Amino acid sequence: MSRQPPGGVLKQVRRTHNRIESRIERLESLLSDFCTRLPPGLTPANRLTLGGRVQESAGHLPVGCDRIDRLLGGGFPVGALSEISGAASSGRTSLALTLLAATTAKGELAGWVDAADAFDPISAERLGVDLDRVLWVRPPNEREALAASERLLKTEGFPLVLLDWTNRRAGPGTASWLRLTRLAAASRTTLLLLSAERLAGPHAALAIEMQPARACFTGTPSLLETLETRMLLVRSRATSVDPDGASIVVNESAA
Repeated sequence: MSRQPPGGVLKQVRRTHNRIESRIERLESLLSDFCTRLPPGLTPANRLTLGGRVQESAGHLPVGCDRIDRLLGGGFPVGALSEISGAASSGRTSLALTLLAATTAKGELAGWVDAADAFDPISAERLGVDLDRVLWVRPPNEREALAASERLLKTEGFPLVLLDWTNRRAGPGTASWLRLTRLAAASRTTLLLLSAERLAGPHAALAIEMQPARACFTGTPSLLETLETRMLLVRSRATSVDPDGASIVVNESAA
């Protein structure tokens, strides 16, 4: 004989469900408002570029830096989950913003689900991001961050969706990874996870670890000029990866 959960538990479940549904409705409204502010002819549904031509999906979404794109085999894979992991100040966010800038520069739309509450529009704009083409979602918790990510993937008009999970120490679980990867594949979206340490495991088609290398100082008194970061490719379904990883060193201005 099955036991029914206590009434208080059922009420709590209903309240949680209603709260999520309410936030999803607000996201729907935000998506609708976002589309009304786009130039005529440019909507998530038709994926038009500013020139009026349909933007074809390629196999990779390039970063726009030749050395990085060569390391990745052309860029981040389309229709798959990729992951950039690394400690704070390792360059993980700068790499994500560089990809975001390259994507919006082509007139494309992108979504940034900010579960870490760390997105800085000023820094993004300085790196060349067109903020008018970025939908910034600030969910209050993990569950709603996942729900927002799934909703953006279902929209099928955002070639790039980023999920910033850097303040979380555990992934959302196998079932969530499977839903996200299936939605990314169905919509031909590049789904990019930012994390402090690797979380997606085998669910990621490509994984990069960012490792701070050294700081470069110049002048008298010594002033920090650039930060060197090692970008280590640790997983790629498209290409074979050396057991010790393939890597390059990139410089990031300290200004």
